[in-house]
Amino acid sequence: MRGGSPAWSYRRSGTLSVEPTSLACLGLLATAGDEPTEGLVATSRDAANWMVAIQQADGSLPVSPNLKTPGWSTPYALLLWSRLTGYEPARLSAQAWLLRDNDGARSVRENNDKILGHDPAIHGWPWVDGTHPWIEPTAMAILALCRERRGDHPRVAEGIRLILDRALDRGGWNCGNKKVFGRELRPLPGPTGTALLALAAHGDRSPAVSRALDYLLDTLPSVRAPVSLGWGVLALRAYHACPVQADLWLAEAFETCSRRTDSTMSLALLLLAAGADESCLISQPITSGHSP
Repeated sequence: MRGGSPAWSYRRSGTLSVEPTSLACLGLLATAGDEPTEGLVATSRDAANWMVAIQQADGSLPVSPNLKTPGWSTPYALLLWSRLTGYEPARLSAQAWLLRDNDGARSVRENNDKILGHDPAIHGWPWVDGTHPWIEPTAMAILALCRERRGDHPRVAEGIRLILDRALDRGGWNCGNKKVFGRELRPLPGPTGTALLALAAHGDRSPAVSRALDYLLDTLPSVRAPVSLGWGVLALRAYHACPVQADLWLAEAFETCSRRTDSTMSLALLLLAAGADESCLISQPITSGHSP
């Protein structure tokens, strides 16, 4: 956050953006427990109000004020608004945008197993409207909608179908594909963590979840990339599968990024992962303070 600014950027002196702002506030709130200070709540509400001011007429949130589309940042704003309570008009508008049919790239499955390894006809969320849906934007949309008690919507159910369809046989998830020209891709901690969080928010405990948890437990001890580690530890916490050594992993990851000028996302994810036994992204909202 720059002096006097209500929001954060990806890097020092960069453009204020929704994703790092939301995650920074959620991370700070996660470390505060059940009774955050008035100052922290006020700071978070300043950021939330800034997001209200830049929300588009269709309900979506831009990446930053000067980049009006795409709207993949919308779930991040919705998560912060929901965490603070209030903001009903903005939340309803964002929900409506997420629940609309914004996946224009669905196609009929025709011999795609050898190329993609998954069913491209399943409806999810893309990074950019009209393109192929991916794991991370789909997971974040589901996570935000479940916090808003919209987990029973058919759109969410279809997104869960997409996540389960794209689970790798060895456990975990890649960014979106299972295979490329017949070769299975390797799982990645970040997409695996976000997929598991979405499934946890929806109450899913399919065999894909157990395989993914095993993958994270095997992989995270050697991962110190803060964003990947943060999402991975959050997922383990959400399923009550996080080992005590995770605090040491997070501390070591902090040492790798604490002095960098582009560390907002890294520090935010580490704070979120260290903040509570239950994921701050799935816990009950804060009711203190005032909303517009």
